[in-house]
Amino acid sequence: MSRIFLVALLFLAACGFELRGEPSVGLRTLFVTSNVPSTVVTDLRRILATGPTHLVSSEKDAEATLRVLGESRDKTVHTITGSGRVYEFQLRLAVSYELTVPGREEPVIAPAEVSTTRLITYSEAAPTAKEAEEQLLYKDMRADLAGRILRQVAVARRESAAAFLPAR
Repeated sequence: MSRIFLVALLFLAACGFELRGEPSVGLRTLFVTSNVPSTVVTDLRRILATGPTHLVSSEKDAEATLRVLGESRDKTVHTITGSGRVYEFQLRLAVSYELTVPGREEPVIAPAEVSTTRLITYSEAAPTAKEAEEQLLYKDMRADLAGRILRQVAVARRESAAAFLPAR
């Protein structure tokens, strides 16, 4: 049995399998800011604090600035039962952002938006539990969007490396 496990482990190691982990953005320093109150900024900072990118407190000290331009939450009825009662709600979280580099007029990532949705069933019998579940879903959605934004920053860093060189 242990031989099979070792062979499987060796195969996974040889094929390049690796857990996704926290995204590395490829920048030494990054300034994260928001034009509006944003809960996703907190998740962005938390993720970056555990990686090789150092968060700085001013734009002039950073290689790039990640600016959250807006954040919106929506809760809409998704499914109604035959008797006209709400069965499911759809939760939506959307974040717009841009990435700029000091000394460059054009943003490296022009204002863009990422969004995610989740479905939650409704129960008249347990409204407090459903409210707690809704908050957990929003927390998961924030973490998901923060990771997606940082992966986009990493892609932009790789694809437009020249934009990150000091302006002449």
